Amino acid sequence: MFSDAGEAGIGAVIRNREGEVMAALSEKIPQPSSVTLLEVLAARQAAIFIHEVGLCNSVLEGDSETVIKALQKGDKFQTAFSHLCRDTLLYVKALQSFNFSHTHRQGNCVADALANKARYCSSITVWMVSVPPDISCLVLAEKPFS
Repeated sequence: MFSDAGEAGIGAVIRNREGEVMAALSEKIPQPSSVTLLEVLAARQAAIFIHEVGLCNSVLEGDSETVIKALQKGDKFQTAFSHLCRDTLLYVKALQSFNFSHTHRQGNCVADALANKARYCSSITVWMVSVPPDISCLVLAEKPFS
C-alpha cells in the first residue's frame, strides 16, 4: 500500500505451464481499509484478467493464505469480503478448469513487483507476452525448472 498517497497497487502475472509470461498487469487503486481486502481485490482482478485474456484453464495463486482458503471454500465463507469472493468465483467458474493455490511471498515476487510499479502508473497498465524490463530478472528467478 502507498499510505502516503492513499493508494495501493495490484499486480498480476499470467504464465503458461512452462512458467513463461503470457500477460502481466499493474493497477493503482484507492487504498483499501486492510491488507486482506487488498489481497481479495487482487485475486478478483487476477480472475477478471484471466477471463479477459481468454484462458480456459487456470491456477490462481496468491500469497494470502486467508484469501486463498476463503476462495477454496466457495460459497461457505463468512467474511467481511464474501461478496468480493463470490464475484471472483463467478469469473473463475466460467473457466473449463481452475484451482486456487497458496504460495509464500518469496514465490510471488513478480506480482509484488508489479503491484509496487502501480505507484508510477496512472491507473492500469497491461503487458502482453512480457513484463517491464526491470522485472524480467524476477520472472527468471520464479520460473519453475522443468
